Amino acid sequence: MNRYGASPMSEAALLGNTEILGALLKAGADPESRNADNQTALMIVARSSNVEAAKLLLKNGADVNATEQWQGQNAVIWAAAQAQPEMLAVLLDAGGDPDSRSKINPNERQISAERRFQWRPPGGLTAMIYAAREGCLDCIRILLDKGAAIDQGDAENVTPLLAATINMHYDTAKYLIEAGANVNKWSFRGENPVYAAVDTNTLPHGGYPDRPTTDSTSALELLQLLLEKGANPNLQLKLQPTYRHIKDDRGADGILNIGATPLLRAAKGADIPAMRLLLQHGALVNLPNRTGITPVMAAAGLGSSNIDTRGDYTSPLASKNATDAVAFLLANGGDLNGQDNNGRTALHGAAGWGWNDTVAMLIERGANLQAQDSGGRSPLDAAMGKTGSSGRGGSGTAHKDTADLISNAMIQKGVN
Repeated sequence: MNRYGASPMSEAALLGNTEILGALLKAGADPESRNADNQTALMIVARSSNVEAAKLLLKNGADVNATEQWQGQNAVIWAAAQAQPEMLAVLLDAGGDPDSRSKINPNERQISAERRFQWRPPGGLTAMIYAAREGCLDCIRILLDKGAAIDQGDAENVTPLLAATINMHYDTAKYLIEAGANVNKWSFRGENPVYAAVDTNTLPHGGYPDRPTTDSTSALELLQLLLEKGANPNLQLKLQPTYRHIKDDRGADGILNIGATPLLRAAKGADIPAMRLLLQHGALVNLPNRTGITPVMAAAGLGSSNIDTRGDYTSPLASKNATDAVAFLLANGGDLNGQDNNGRTALHGAAGWGWNDTVAMLIERGANLQAQDSGGRSPLDAAMGKTGSSGRGGSGTAHKDTADLISNAMIQKGVN
């Protein structure tokens, strides 16, 4: 063994050279041959599709459930994590634990001296979760056939179903649902399969646009299946959801936080097909987040920012999309003049963005032109940029045409 802990066996395993492995074993080499991280030769081979090398090591006494020293991962976990179903089947047939689980990360340094949330891998991932994260449907089938727990979550209770959905592996998620996975289990943060399906139905945009899934099942089809299986459409987030991308998600999408529902997320993205499904299955149209923002307000752009990665706020179609979404929600019982915790209404939101089509529709429906927020500012003030910025701070943008639209409506209605 050299100073880095590498041995002839570990190098042969890394290369996947069965002939050399056989010669070394015949000459008396240790079938485990642990390196400096306590990784065995079998664990190294398990990452690949070289089942013959794995069978050779197992035949010579390699421990199929041996773990490395840092995260407690074993060959079964690594085969699942690398989406190697043939390897996984060999390991499980040799006595591998189908419920293999990595160590839970005890590091509690979630907040730095800067008092900024810092994500740390929670640990506790099972082979099932790894397979679901990779979308290895064959791995899922094999693990379930061997008795793996279908709903075992990680340290933050992210289940295989939730992991598959978050990672847009909808075929895998569909299989798990049909195999009996609990459709209502939520994570430590309150993320759940319904929310995840809605969130990925309208892809986030920005510097990291997610690539569309290549699965046969779509996010909307998965959402329908979840709801038909009894998933609760009104589960609310308990904390800020996990970032999909730290740089672009940091500081963005502020209303998708504590209390946000799948319907609120769909409304923010003007996702009428998802909203229709949710409402058909009992979604509460006026259920707000912790700041009092309802789906109607979210669809009208209230509380959103021009750095948000969910929703469209700057394109020429932004106002039309918002108008259609708000009209749909109002037709299904949405509160036209509801106010958030700061007294703002949907009209404040649309006026602040200068969405004339949306403003005109809200006025036509009877929106309160005199509604005032906690600072005494009206929708007209919002149109004039007096209610703050739609970005990371600074003064808001004035939209004279929107202000004229509201002023004329106030004159026609005889209000001040």
